Amino acid sequence: MTPPAPFLPTSPGISLVDGNPARRRARQILLLSERYRVRSYASCAALVSDPASRGHACIILDLSDPRLAGQDDDGMAALAAMRGLGWAGRAILLDGRVPSPALRAAADRHGDRILDRATTDGALLAAIAAAMLTLAG
Repeated sequence: MTPPAPFLPTSPGISLVDGNPARRRARQILLLSERYRVRSYASCAALVSDPASRGHACIILDLSDPRLAGQDDDGMAALAAMRGLGWAGRAILLDGRVPSPALRAAADRHGDRILDRATTDGALLAAIAAAMLTLAG
């Protein structure tokens, strides 16, 4: 059996925002097992206030988590704030509802991806890989 590839400081970074601690931790473990550098956040405010998050290529954000629905934790406002601070990555937006035309337009404008909140791990990893490819361009 071959050992897993070593974790490298140059591995792509992912910021993970989810108000559910168990789900956030499970996704964090999944991403770490794929050799991504991961920083996880319980709120959008924590994401925006962490300067290290701006160096990550991808943000995974659960838009339909009721814990993130407050005035300070609006997911789309957080992405706008991140872009205003110079972040130029891609977002993967997880949503349990049918995306509105405005959300679809915003995602298309920035090259972001919208997935169902209940997406499989495989589909999430495929979306991350696709996002990384568009950034490598």
